[in-house]
Parts: sequence; structure tokens; C-alpha cells
Amino acid sequence: MVIAVSLAVALAVAPVTQELCVGYRNGIEPDMRIRESDLGQPAAVIAAERLRDMVGRGEVTGGFQHGALNQAKVIHGHILLRQAIEDQRQFGRDSAEAASSTNAFCSWLETEGFWYD
Repeated sequence: MVIAVSLAVALAVAPVTQELCVGYRNGIEPDMRIRESDLGQPAAVIAAERLRDMVGRGEVTGGFQHGALNQAKVIHGHILLRQAIEDQRQFGRDSAEAASSTNAFCSWLETEGFWYD
């Protein structure tokens, strides 16, 4: 019983996340795609820490370049995602601001949202 109540409370307070880019055509190979779920705040914080460490050690070229660029992509994507979410919250889903920032995010995701190998 306690587990069921705990689960119900956790589900009730958990944020509902709806993907913003439903309906956008993404031509990037599925195994190379960055997904919206890869761009949350925890991932961006980790990416920023990793990138800071890589830059601090001078490990941003050669074999480390793709790793550094992937961390930068997580940060960039997170910023675009947060702006789109904030514009929807502040101005409404159907506002020009939300449409513009959501389009910017989804366009980035479908053209630049890929992992370097």
C-alpha cells in the first residue's frame, strides 16, 4: 500500500514533458540523432562540466574534438529547448514568440541535432 501511494504521489508531482518537435521531419540517421530527451537541464549541467574540464586540460582537438563538440551540442540544444519552453509558458503555445523559438529549436534539432562519431 505504501509503495502504491508513493508511486501515485511521485507521478502526480512529476513534470509532464511533451515533445515540442512532433511532426517535424528529421532526416538524420536514427542512431545518430540527438533527441529532445537528451537535452534536459541535468544533461546540460553535466555537458558544461565535461566541456569545462576538457578545455581546462586542452583536450579539444584531435581525438578529443568530437567529444568536445558533442558536449557543446548538448548545451546549445538545451538553451534552444529552454527558450522554446519558456516562450510557451510566458506567451502561450500559440504566440508568435513560442512559434519562433520552437521553430528555431526544432530546425536545429533536425539539421544540427546529431552526435559526432
